[in-house]
Amino acid sequence: MENGFIILFGLTMLYLASTSRIISHIRVLVIQGALLFLICLLGFKEASILNIAFLVIETLIVKAIVIPAFLYKILKKTHIKRDDAANIPHFYCLFVSSFILLFGFLASNSMLLVKNVSPLCFGVSISVIIISLWLITIKHKIISSVIEFITMENGIFLLSLSVAKEMPVLVNLGVLLDVFIAVYILGLFVREIDKEFKDLEVSHLSELKDYE
Repeated sequence: MENGFIILFGLTMLYLASTSRIISHIRVLVIQGALLFLICLLGFKEASILNIAFLVIETLIVKAIVIPAFLYKILKKTHIKRDDAANIPHFYCLFVSSFILLFGFLASNSMLLVKNVSPLCFGVSISVIIISLWLITIKHKIISSVIEFITMENGIFLLSLSVAKEMPVLVNLGVLLDVFIAVYILGLFVREIDKEFKDLEVSHLSELKDYE
C-alpha cells in the first residue's frame, strides 16, 4: 500500500506537466500533501505521539491546506487561469517528465542492496525534484514557479523519508518554516508584480531596474 501511494505521488508530477490550468496545479499540491501524510503514516507505524502530531501539522494542515489556500487566494486576486505560454508544448513536457520518472524507477532498482534506504521512495523523490526544477525553467508565470518550488520541497521531504528511519522533527520544522516564509514572500511578490505589469510573466522581471 505504501509503494502505491509513492507511485501515485510521482504520477501527480505527470499531471502537473500536462496541464496549464493553475487551479489544477494547486489541487496537485493538496493531493501531494495528503499522499505524503499517508506515506509517513504507513512508514512510521511505531512513531511517538509527538512525531505523529508534527506529521499531521506538516503534511495535512500546512502542505495540503494552508499553502494551497494561500495560493488560491492569490489566484483569485490576480485572475490568472492558465500558464499556456511554456517554452515547449505540453505534450513534449509530459513526454520529458515521463522519461524522468521512468529514470527514477530504474534508479530505484540500483538502490535495492543499499541498507537503510527505501529504493522506490528514493527513486521517485529524485524524479520529482528533477521534474520540478525543469518545470521552473520552462514555465512563464511567476505563480507557476512558486508551485513548482513547493513540489520540489515535497520531493525533498520524500527523499528525507527514504534515507531515514526516524523523522528528525527539528530539521523538518526548520525546512517547513523556510518553505512557509518563502511562499509567503513569493505570494506578496506575485501580487506586486501583477499590480505593476498586469501580467505575471517571468520575462517581465528583466525589466526591473534600480533607480537611484
